[in-house]
Amino acid sequence: MLLTFFEISISQSNIDTVTFNRSGDWLAFGSSKFGQLLVWEWASESYVLKQQGHFDSLNSVTYSPDAHRIVSCADDGKIKLWDTQSGFCIATFTEHSGAVTACEYATRGNVLFTASLDGSLRAWDLIRYRNFRTFTAPSRLSFTSIAVDPSGEVVCAGSSDSFDVYTWSVQTGQFLDQLAGHEGPIASLAFAASGEFLVSGSWDHTIRIWNVFGRTQTSEPLQLQADITDVAIRPDSKQIAVSTLDGQITFWSVSEATQEAGMDGRRDISGGRKLGERRTAANSSETKAFRCIVYSADGSCIFAGGESKYICLYDVRSGNLVQKITLSINLSLEGTQEYLNSRGLTEAGPAALLDDDDDDAAADGEPRNSLILPGATRGDMSKRHTRPEIR
Repeated sequence: MLLTFFEISISQSNIDTVTFNRSGDWLAFGSSKFGQLLVWEWASESYVLKQQGHFDSLNSVTYSPDAHRIVSCADDGKIKLWDTQSGFCIATFTEHSGAVTACEYATRGNVLFTASLDGSLRAWDLIRYRNFRTFTAPSRLSFTSIAVDPSGEVVCAGSSDSFDVYTWSVQTGQFLDQLAGHEGPIASLAFAASGEFLVSGSWDHTIRIWNVFGRTQTSEPLQLQADITDVAIRPDSKQIAVSTLDGQITFWSVSEATQEAGMDGRRDISGGRKLGERRTAANSSETKAFRCIVYSADGSCIFAGGESKYICLYDVRSGNLVQKITLSINLSLEGTQEYLNSRGLTEAGPAALLDDDDDDAAADGEPRNSLILPGATRGDMSKRHTRPEIR
């Protein structure tokens, strides 16, 4: 006769694997749906280890200044702090009620700033692991970009709902100013390493250089040919790199306010298609633009990536492609296949996107949660996620 002497609730999803350690003191449970790893000590009835990844799309990842930690934020509204040596998550922040779109460390590395679609920016103390400051705009906005002054005194944010740049004092938490001038939503912000100026890029095909600490906040726009997707400033604060929606990367002199060079990266970044697309990877327009660019530490090279399975490394001086890195060749991920497979198409759409397990799950008494419906999770309520994808 078997008796139940202990019962614990581990996860809302199915447990895929269970194992004991050699001494029999610890039980390890694994759940693949939410990426959970749990270690339970049955004698003390306590957790030894709890690990869980994001269960929604990642929006931003950044290293700490000492490179010992990585911060990730995602559409699930969570911010996770990871140790680079052990690979474990050492802290999770859940105060945001919407998707977290951007994160940035302060120069000293003990403070983290995040922006969210819930209309707030938050400052986190990474020594005590707590939220010590919350910033909000005069009107409700969904923030999509963030920049922190190197001195840590001012934080700026941009929104897809407004054409202005908003600034706050970190010390007092008070709203300082609203920088007006752009005629389209703000796509990207970046402070110079010297702290002398702020650069903003917008969907109005312009970038602007602001003197945040000056008496006047006017700035002359630098005109480009397409919507701005990201801006980056060289470590010596003398050059600005701008990526646009037409796949171009242009380089501008800060002192002369003129374009110094440019390169066309559409052929380099193009690659990978999603199941719902009717075109091959070579003809898909979604992957032919860089969404994120960053300078190397010495400013001689620039990394560029987008909604593609490739990351490109360019030499700034010559404009040549130095290396093309493939993120993954796992064909089960969205955005890794090159060609259209007509055998996988049905009258209802791609066969791989159809949910065939709902009837079986309902018969077993389990909830039908394999297809996430709008409004079921925090983040962008209009998105449906059925498969992990390359971003």
